[in-house]
Amino acid sequence: MYSRILVPLDGSSESEQVLPYARQIGRALGARLDVIRVMEPLRFDLAEPEALQYLAEATEGQRAQASEYLERMAATLRESGLESRAVFLEGSAAFEIIAETEKEPDTLLAMSTHGRAGAGRWFLGSVTDKVLHSVSTPLLVVRARDGGETAADPKLTSMIVPLDGSPLAEEALPHAVALAKAMLLNVILVKVTPSSADYVQGMEYPFPHYDDLLKGVDVEAAEYLKDAGERVRREPGLMVEEQLLHGNPGEAIVEFAQGLSENLVAMSTHGRSGVGRWVLGSVADRVIRQAGDPVLVIRGGR
Repeated sequence: MYSRILVPLDGSSESEQVLPYARQIGRALGARLDVIRVMEPLRFDLAEPEALQYLAEATEGQRAQASEYLERMAATLRESGLESRAVFLEGSAAFEIIAETEKEPDTLLAMSTHGRAGAGRWFLGSVTDKVLHSVSTPLLVVRARDGGETAADPKLTSMIVPLDGSPLAEEALPHAVALAKAMLLNVILVKVTPSSADYVQGMEYPFPHYDDLLKGVDVEAAEYLKDAGERVRREPGLMVEEQLLHGNPGEAIVEFAQGLSENLVAMSTHGRSGVGRWVLGSVADRVIRQAGDPVLVIRGGR
């Protein structure tokens, strides 16, 4: 499983909102929890000596402030009983974060993001988006609240695992099962089939027996879920249930997750858009942005 959890921080309360989840996972797995901050270089258009001197002074001040913040965060984690170290780097944030995850095997990257693009420092569409598209290690994404305080450690109860019948989606299962077992979480396997309205809307010509078709699709989906559940139950000590949902996959999964409390969602996705069934920009993207639960993203299909 994961022996190290790497948490990028940028000094904001939003970035720190991932910490309660990282702490809980770290304690359950006995993993080291490292905090990383990447300082991107300051730039000025002017090349006058006065501007260059100011740039050097500003850079040194920012470096000292960032390093002190990071050491303080690592010390707080150590005081809570976790092994932790501070990793301070300079350069491109996304590039350095990805490179750091690859230095040690069995690393889980845990980051905060907003549910929308284009706002703040490390929000989806910026550093988190670049990392999510490129990193090969598992990534825990927590949607931050604007100006929200870092909460106490959550009491997670369930692991929701959306499946679509593909090998790609099932690549999340080993991660989800191992983490659920360590954290004593119930496993809920979810599959979404189209509603009758979805079928009718997508038909190019009338189909007289589409109700029978829908029933057949549901029977097949339920059998698939039952088989997947039986495979998961081979792992002793796990409570497993299956849920068959209907409608748009992203909307159905979000609505289901929001109807429960204190969940963790685990799902596979490609690291790029436009490929496969559940790709970033589609189902996984919607769940990350809207569900409100932390989402464990496994980059599959490599």
